[in-house]
Amino acid sequence: MKKDFLWGAALSNVQAEGGYLEDGKGLNVYDTLVVTPEKGIAPMFCDTAVATDHYHHYKEDIDLMAEMGFKAYRFSVVWSRIHPMGDDEQPNEKGLAYYEDMIDYLLEKGIEPVVSLVHFDMPDHLLREYNGFLNKKVIDLYAKHVETVVTRMKGKVKYWLTYNEINLAPYQSDLVAGVYRPEGMSQSELFAQLSVNTAVAHAHAVEVIKRVDPQAWVGGMIGHAPFYPLTCQSDDIIMADFKNKMHNYLPFDIMTNGELPDYFENFMKNRNIHVELSDDERKVIKESSQKVDYLAFSYYRSNVQASFKDIKDLNELEDAVLFDTRGLKNPHYDANEWGWQIDEEGLRYSLIDLYQRYHKPLFIVENGIGIDEKLENGKVYDDERIVYYQKHINSVKRAVEHDGVDLLGYLAWSPIDFLSSHKEIRKRYGFVYVNRDFDDLLDLKRYKKKSFYWYQKVIKTNGEDLKNDIEY
Repeated sequence: MKKDFLWGAALSNVQAEGGYLEDGKGLNVYDTLVVTPEKGIAPMFCDTAVATDHYHHYKEDIDLMAEMGFKAYRFSVVWSRIHPMGDDEQPNEKGLAYYEDMIDYLLEKGIEPVVSLVHFDMPDHLLREYNGFLNKKVIDLYAKHVETVVTRMKGKVKYWLTYNEINLAPYQSDLVAGVYRPEGMSQSELFAQLSVNTAVAHAHAVEVIKRVDPQAWVGGMIGHAPFYPLTCQSDDIIMADFKNKMHNYLPFDIMTNGELPDYFENFMKNRNIHVELSDDERKVIKESSQKVDYLAFSYYRSNVQASFKDIKDLNELEDAVLFDTRGLKNPHYDANEWGWQIDEEGLRYSLIDLYQRYHKPLFIVENGIGIDEKLENGKVYDDERIVYYQKHINSVKRAVEHDGVDLLGYLAWSPIDFLSSHKEIRKRYGFVYVNRDFDDLLDLKRYKKKSFYWYQKVIKTNGEDLKNDIEY
């Protein structure tokens, strides 16, 4: 790995901070949405008012990151802490000061901040009154938010991410994009219009960042999960290809080529879908595509895709595949306790695939495993996590050193425990255990897990020593 490789970790502030309505923060979609449990998991939802109290513990948490040796740390600026309603005339100064102080502290510790500008944190008001990114006015409000934050942090943040897991907006529209599907709009229509609107939002963000701070690096980000054909039958191969294009490639194709790809135009033509996309919006998409510096993604698992043998109409078949809920399993891989199949070589495949397709530096900004863990005598023996990271980092090293992928860094998910996207604390991701239960805050004390010391060694050796020989 190159000497300046960015080892570190990432979290979502809206899932970690708490500080509910403190210092002028407004409600956001993560605060207010009623979530459903993951399949087969008993609901044990947590109140977001405190989460793991990163709002009051951020210096302690950053100290722990510095102790691990982090080169970079990705976090998100909570939109509703900066613009509580989203359409506010003036930003919340206490919110801006909080994130500026956090960035200053990171820099003091020698840690490069990587900042996401929206991550499940749209002000709730923009969902209720505007229907989020389905409304073009919200794109303008988002651009205003971006300009406010970047102007304040100019010269302090090198790496910006415009939009967390932008490709998931049509699938989890309320959480990711602040959108409820209007009555009378089909899923395919929502998919098309929201894919376009989030692409325009990303493009405006790129333009704003490059105008305010030309030295900054701007990246787009997706939640990447490659789809393999379930069998070697041609029907399954064609449908897996379709799913990869629509789920994984579409945002990056627009971001890098500056126009809607032919397969997406054809998707809309076949369904008589007409999206709202002005000439000015097409222009900003084109111009911004020349200014994207890197492409970022999260990776947790691969998936498999099969055709539907009983559906003959091609449009109906593609729609069924696009919104497939069958939960197909790859027979070759085991799954963790949450049903997520573990495929470490899928990460190598993804790196090779994305680099060959886009020829831009890549950045892994999320990769990790959620585990139901218990604190015993102040310790957490999370060898399962260490094994997971050993396998995935080995795959990363092969992609970089053997396959020639240009990779900026690797950010694990995550430095500390916090609430999952389903608002659960039982599914823990951190190198640091935060002492709270789903219904009891306990003392919120931080404890270093075994993986803390293992990852410390990995960073110190620049990924050379992955052995699990930690005395704990």
